[in-house]
Amino acid sequence: MNNFIQSLAGYSLLCYFLQIKDRHNANILIDSKGHIVHIDFGFLLSNAPGKGIKFEKAPFKLTDEFVECMGGVNSSIFRKFRQLLWSGFIALVKHSQRIIILVEMMYAGFGDTLGCFTNKENTISDLKNRFFPYKNMETKHYFKHVDSLIEESIDNWRTRWYDKFQYVAQGILY
Repeated sequence: MNNFIQSLAGYSLLCYFLQIKDRHNANILIDSKGHIVHIDFGFLLSNAPGKGIKFEKAPFKLTDEFVECMGGVNSSIFRKFRQLLWSGFIALVKHSQRIIILVEMMYAGFGDTLGCFTNKENTISDLKNRFFPYKNMETKHYFKHVDSLIEESIDNWRTRWYDKFQYVAQGILY
């Protein structure tokens, strides 16, 4: 369970900051030790499956099943997951300039020839806004922000319906 919540927290943050999409159940695996593994990175930053529809709007995938595995939102395991998200978010903000520079270098080198830059320069400003959603944010504000991301992600109806669509269209179980 510890491996599951640690990897789910990391996966959730990665999905939020890099906007990884196509998060259906055929692209999310759990290894024999309980780690979450995402296997398809074809859609990130500003592109998404569905020819621009961008159906997956939740910050990250946090299904009822994930929450149930952790014992529900009031469990000690879910509280630990929440704490991991808080500390991971703050750690990533501390190193945000390195991540932003890497994305800027990718854009400078390849421009919008890479599918992940369909939003052109806005892709980078959107990334910066995910790190710094409000002007002059202090550490204490990040806790509330992360909590709002969690609440928006828990059993998000768009996530649920995307999984149902994948089941109907591709036969992928949800």
